[in-house]
Amino acid sequence: MTDHSGPAPVPNKRVLRTMHRLSLFCALTGLAVLIGGFIVLSTSVFDEMSASANLVIPGEFAVMSDGEFVRSLLPAAGVAGIVHLAGVIAGFVGRKHAEERAELGRCALGVGVNAFFLGCAGIIPAVGLVPDPRALVPLLAVCGGAVLFGCFSLFERFFSSAGATSVGLGVAGLLTMGEALLIALFAVLKDFATTSEDPFLPGLTVVIVCLYAGVPVGIAQLTGLIKGIRARRNADSAAERALATWGIVLNVPLCWCVLFLPLVVLAAIS
Repeated sequence: MTDHSGPAPVPNKRVLRTMHRLSLFCALTGLAVLIGGFIVLSTSVFDEMSASANLVIPGEFAVMSDGEFVRSLLPAAGVAGIVHLAGVIAGFVGRKHAEERAELGRCALGVGVNAFFLGCAGIIPAVGLVPDPRALVPLLAVCGGAVLFGCFSLFERFFSSAGATSVGLGVAGLLTMGEALLIALFAVLKDFATTSEDPFLPGLTVVIVCLYAGVPVGIAQLTGLIKGIRARRNADSAAERALATWGIVLNVPLCWCVLFLPLVVLAAIS
């Protein structure tokens, strides 16, 4: 009688590697589409401003209306959203074939990164609809918290240690601040494109949006830092110690950034 017991079939590992790489590719591609869309749109806006400056009095014209600005964002946001959705699905497919904690961690990273930027692609068109971009920060924080909670629930076996939790909080904090920065840049571009007056301190808008996002992120980063330090002290293996070290490395820089953001705001105002 043939014994069918043994290790998992090789095709499952091949599917796992393929899905992990596809998820990472989707994350990078979708982000590139968002950044590329911003560069193309900003180039178009400033070219139009330069051309119009010779025909009308400076400060008396707007390049486009709010509705036109939103429509100009939809192609890049839509394509990026589809790509990131594919990355989320690829991460979930890889999770079905993951057996080790390291494999689960890679799948969780793919799902989390793509889900974060999927939310970003959904929020960016709203920049053209709200007068104050700071109103989008609570929505960004809620989306980030939901993604983080989902990753903890779906990949519970990976986050079973304090070191892994610290890494997850560090990555989530970096992604949230990155999204806040990207949203703030689109908000500044909207001010240039849709207002007939010179925008007031556009750089300050970026800093303030990042500061609003930095409050919940700072709390999460401090929690991740404490967990990472405790996990490193109590680590019972080299792998767990390395994971806790990565958690400390990811959380420390952003803690300093969040600490100094209010000082940057005060310096910009003065």
